[in-house]
Amino acid sequence: MYKPKLILVGEGHVGKTSIIQQFIEQKFSESYLMTVGSDKSIKDLKINGKDIKLEIWDTAGQDKYRGVNKIFMKNTKIALLVYDITEKYTFEQLKFWIDNVKEINKNENIIFGVAANKSDLFEQQVVETEEGKKFANDNNCLFFETSAKDYKSIENAFSKLAENYIEKIENKNNETNNNNINNNSNNINNNQNSQNKSEGKKDLNFENELNEKFIDKDDGKSSCSKCFIF
Repeated sequence: MYKPKLILVGEGHVGKTSIIQQFIEQKFSESYLMTVGSDKSIKDLKINGKDIKLEIWDTAGQDKYRGVNKIFMKNTKIALLVYDITEKYTFEQLKFWIDNVKEINKNENIIFGVAANKSDLFEQQVVETEEGKKFANDNNCLFFETSAKDYKSIENAFSKLAENYIEKIENKNNETNNNNINNNSNNINNNQNSQNKSEGKKDLNFENELNEKFIDKDDGKSSCSKCFIF
């Protein structure tokens, strides 16, 4: 079973907690509850016949909690960057969040997604969809339009992220297996070449040894000019 750590990051009040609540409990609350530090949830999924247990971390967006967030961001495998389509500032801060996650997880090839949240408030939209898509494309992220009121949009985002994670891991495993097969094949070939060289050297030594044992025989009775003696 795959057990990746998935974090949601973004400014305060963009709907990170509501997204997780919808995904885990399939319910939505209009009241705003500020996340203090972080909170963890677990969700089991089956993606293309593969079992995956998502460890989902909700992080605080307020400045005063950013130092604490660094602790919870470690060992991240999947990150969902969330912004509010009705608040331009939350979109402009996405670069800060993606850089932050990358810096804390220096040696990890993290899968990133961008969630243009509150898509139900399209009449108040100030960040155009194309802007969000361009940012996602420029930063190698998946792009989703989500609404914490709509389970389907949320489920789609998490499922796509999980699917990409599994694909990445399996491709890496296949590459490792292929490299091992190639290395084993090279070792076999090298051993065979060494054995052939060794046997060729033995044959040459034997031939030289025979030549050294050749003696001239020309007593008028022998029909051969050379004979060898053991």
